[in-house]
Amino acid sequence: MLDLSKIRERERGLLQRKAKLESDIARLQTQKKNAARKDDTRRKIVLGGALLAAIDAGAIPNEIGRKLVGKFVAERDKKMFDGSPLTAATTGSESTAPEAPDRDTRE
Repeated sequence: MLDLSKIRERERGLLQRKAKLESDIARLQTQKKNAARKDDTRRKIVLGGALLAAIDAGAIPNEIGRKLVGKFVAERDKKMFDGSPLTAATTGSESTAPEAPDRDTRE
């Protein structure tokens, strides 16, 4: 005859093991995601540094850097380039923006 208490105990043990394995998998997936994000951030920093070094060395014209900032940098981040050679090129509708770096650097 089957002992139901032993079956239930074995089932409980297996369910606990399953829960632990699922938890371990979730933790590993989070670690993998964090490592990928960290690597992506590092790539961006290294590439940015290389781009700035190339511009400083004259290997890449400042205008290319300005165009990149103007086209690919979010509006909220463009102010980080004010006063630098990479100040984003502005369109006619943003006529007050070119004056901003001069005011910031004089203060």
